[in-house]
Amino acid sequence: MKISTAFMYCFFGFCSFFLNAQSSDKQLKPNNYKEQIVHSYYLFQKYENERLLDSVLRFIKLNEFVIKEDSINSKIYYLKGVSNLYLKRYEKADAYFLKSFDLAKKTNDILLKGTIYNSRGVCVSMGKKNYIKAEEFYKKAINNYVKINELPQQIDSYYNLTLNERKRKNWGKSSEYAITCLKLIDEDKERVAGISRLYYFIADNSFELNKNEEAIQNLQKAEKYAAPDDSYVNGFINETYAKIYESKKEYTLALDRYKKVNKNLRQTNEKNEGKLSKSFIEELDLESKLKSEKEAIINTQNKQLLVSVLIIVTFLLLTLVLYWLIKKNKKKNNRIKQLNSDLQSLILNLKNKNQDLVDKKQEIENLLKLNEQATFSRVLKINTYNDAIRKITDDIEIYTENNSSASSYLITVNKKLLALISEEELWQDFKIQFEKIRPDFFNKLKEHTPSLSINDLKHCTYIISNLKSKEVAQLINVSPRSVETTRYRIKKKMGLDKEDNIYDLLSVL
Repeated sequence: MKISTAFMYCFFGFCSFFLNAQSSDKQLKPNNYKEQIVHSYYLFQKYENERLLDSVLRFIKLNEFVIKEDSINSKIYYLKGVSNLYLKRYEKADAYFLKSFDLAKKTNDILLKGTIYNSRGVCVSMGKKNYIKAEEFYKKAINNYVKINELPQQIDSYYNLTLNERKRKNWGKSSEYAITCLKLIDEDKERVAGISRLYYFIADNSFELNKNEEAIQNLQKAEKYAAPDDSYVNGFINETYAKIYESKKEYTLALDRYKKVNKNLRQTNEKNEGKLSKSFIEELDLESKLKSEKEAIINTQNKQLLVSVLIIVTFLLLTLVLYWLIKKNKKKNNRIKQLNSDLQSLILNLKNKNQDLVDKKQEIENLLKLNEQATFSRVLKINTYNDAIRKITDDIEIYTENNSSASSYLITVNKKLLALISEEELWQDFKIQFEKIRPDFFNKLKEHTPSLSINDLKHCTYIISNLKSKEVAQLINVSPRSVETTRYRIKKKMGLDKEDNIYDLLSVL
C-alpha cells in the first residue's frame, strides 16, 4: 500500500504540475530585452510555466546578451537553476541557486532570496533526501516572505513543509504545517487551489496517528473542496477512507471505497496498469476476507502467502511501468530537441531566401524605373523633333500661300514631312515602348473606360508614371492648366468623384 502511494505522489505530482502550467509564453524580441527578461521572471514566479521558462532561457542563449546588472543576472541564474531542477540535475541546479543568492543579497531582493531558499529545499529533498536540511530552507524562505508580506509564496513553502514532514513520517508536525497553510489561504482570500489536498494530508496524518474520527472529519472537508472531476485528489481521499474502514474491519464500506479509488485511477491515467492492478488486487483481497468471514473455511497461512506474492508482483509491475515512462519521456525529449534544431535551421533558411527576394524585388523596381525614364526621355526627344518638323512645315505652308509661284516639289516635301509626324504612327510607337514596361495596361484601361481617346490614354500613362502636371505640360508643350483640365475630363469619363485619386485606380490595372 505504501509503495503504491509513494508512486502515486510522484506520478500525480508530475501530472498536476503539467496541467496547471498556463500558456503565457509570448514571443520575445531583442528590443528592450532587459525588461522582457524581468517580466518573464515574474510571470514564471506567478504561473510556474515550464514552456515560458524554456522560451526565456533560449532567448537569452541565442542572443548572447552581455548583462551587467546584478538584479537581472540574479534572476537569470535562478531561472537556470529551476530549469536544471526540472531535469533532476540537482547539484547543477543548486550551484545556480547559490550564484543567484549571492547577487540577490547584493541587491537586497528579499522575494528572490525567499524563492531560492524554497527551491533549494526542493533540491535537497528530492536529490539528497535530506529532509532536515529541506525543512531549514523552507523556514528561511518563509522568514523572507513574511518580511514583505508575500502570502502566496508563504503558502507554497508551508505546503512544501507539509509534504516534507510526511516523508519523514512526522504526521503530527505535517498536520500543523497544513493547518497554518489553510489559515494563510483563508487570509489570502483569492486562492482556493490546494485546500482539498491539505485537508486530505491532515486526514491521512490522523489515520497514521490512529485518530480515525478526526481523519473522517477532515476527509469530509477534503471532499467538500475537491472538484468532482479531480480524480487525483478524490483517489487519495477514497483510499484513506478505505484504509480507515479496513482498520475497523468494515470490509463492505472499504470495498466500496477501493472501487472508487479504482475508478479515480482509471480516469487519471489509463496507462497506469500497475496502479489499476493494485486496486483490483485489493478489491479481490477484500472480497476474499468477506467470504472468509461468512464461510470460515479459508486457510490463513495460504492467504498470507498469496498476499505476499501479489505485493511482490505489483511492486515489480509498478517498477516496470515507471521505467517505461522514464524511457518514453527521454525519447520524447530527444525528439523535441531535434525538432527544435530543425525548426531553427528552417527559420534561418527562410530568412535568407526572404532577403534574396527583397533584393531581387528592389532590383526589378530599379530596372522598371530606369525603363520608364528611358521611355519618357525618348518621347520627349520625339516631341522635340516633331515640334521642329512642324515648325518647318508651317514655314513652308506660309511660304506657299504667299508665293503662288512656289514649286509643286516644295508642296510635296511639305506633305511628306506632315506624314512623317503622323499622330497615329507616333502613338503606336509609344504604345509599343510603354507596354514593354506595363503589359496589357492599355487593354485593361480600355475595358474599364472604352470612351477614352488617344490623348486621354497618353495622359493616363503620364499619371501612372507619377509625373506632375507641370512636368507633363513641359513634355507636351501645353499649359499646366490644360493638363489639369484633361485630367478632370478623364476622371469624369471613369466615373470618379473630384476628391478621388486617379493614380490609385490606374495603379491596380
